[in-house]
Amino acid sequence: MGPNIRLDTHCYAGYTVPMFYDSMLAKLIVYGHDRTEALRRMQRALQQFSVSGIGTTLPFLKFIMEHPRFASAKVSTRLVEELVSQMYPQAAAAD
Repeated sequence: MGPNIRLDTHCYAGYTVPMFYDSMLAKLIVYGHDRTEALRRMQRALQQFSVSGIGTTLPFLKFIMEHPRFASAKVSTRLVEELVSQMYPQAAAAD
């Protein structure tokens, strides 16, 4: 990872996630001169990020980073809920 991308975690290669683990195993932090640069760096970092052995929210995070509303900063407190229903329309229909 470059100087503008940081991973904050207690995990390491070969780490065994306990059965009752905290759902936040790591934070991926990126920096940029502006939102556009930081967003581009986050997209690149997420494409290179790999976690195996457990389910993650990486596909959803990639979806958010590529979504035009997020990229243009047209966000609200309901954005995550709205994007979940876009990415998983069958789950939204079940509600």
